[in-house]
Formats: sequence, C-alpha cells, structure tokens
Amino acid sequence: RTCWRSIPDRVSSSPSFSPFSSFLSIIMALLGMGNPLLDISAEVGQDMLEKYKLLPGNAILAEKEHQPLFEELQKLPNVQYIASGATQNSIRVAQWMLQEANATAYMGCIGSDENGNKLKKACEADGVKALYLEDKSTPTGTCATLIVGIERSLCTNLDAANNYKVD
Repeated sequence: RTCWRSIPDRVSSSPSFSPFSSFLSIIMALLGMGNPLLDISAEVGQDMLEKYKLLPGNAILAEKEHQPLFEELQKLPNVQYIASGATQNSIRVAQWMLQEANATAYMGCIGSDENGNKLKKACEADGVKALYLEDKSTPTGTCATLIVGIERSLCTNLDAANNYKVD
C-alpha cells in the first residue's frame, strides 16, 4: 500500500485506475541496447532464393556472393525498410504496446550512410527514440529479408552493428 502513495490523486480517482497501469505511467522509459539492423524486405520469387543459394525459413551471415542481393532488393518496387535486430524489435513491440510518446529508446551503432538514415527514419516512425553511435568508417548493418509465400530467408551483414564503443 505505501508504494502507491506517490500516485497523484487524479490518477487514483480515475475509474480506470489500477496499480499496474499507474506504475507504468510513473516509469515511462525502457532502454534497449543491441545490434541495430536495417531490414531490406521484399516479397520475391523462389528463383531469387536459388540465385543466392538461400533456403526458405533460414538465417545466415552474408558472404561475398550475397553482397549483390542487398542492392537488388533495394531496386524492387515492393521493398520495405524496417528497423530490426533482436533487441530493437523488442523495443519496437514495447513502444507499440505502451502507446505513449517517448516511452522507449534504443542504442547501438550504425554507419554514417544512407542506410543509417533509413534506419533512423524507420525507428522514428515506430515511435522509438534512437540513440545511435555513428561509425563513419563502416556501413550500417543490414538484413536482406526475402519473403516467399509464408517463409522468410534472412541474410545479414552485421557491419557497424558490431562496433559500439564506450568512449
């Protein structure tokens, strides 16, 4: 009982008052730190999976032969750019669930490049405050997301996502 004494009277007199919702309104910040990636996502045909030797429902780190895939996806008319990476996805879901402006923030390292700008815009569109460290010498981490029917194949370049430094 004493832990709820700090809740303002206007909140506790509300007909929708519950200790949990009031607790969330007091603690309005959730910060995540991880490896930020820009998903370059598009629905494609099986032929594109075969071209790059990718399997449906699989995830791999990109090798030299996969590098042209990223540019090829970006040229497709149905391409979508989505803020991703495990932690960043979790923060995006938390932001969606909380439905409160500035309730979440995320930090990680991106490149100082066009994909980094796309990632910032995608994060902002999701309502997440992005606090990215920018690495001028390494490109932003990207994940080619090829959607074939109900399956996804993921091919990832970690790049700057691995370069967070505390200075």
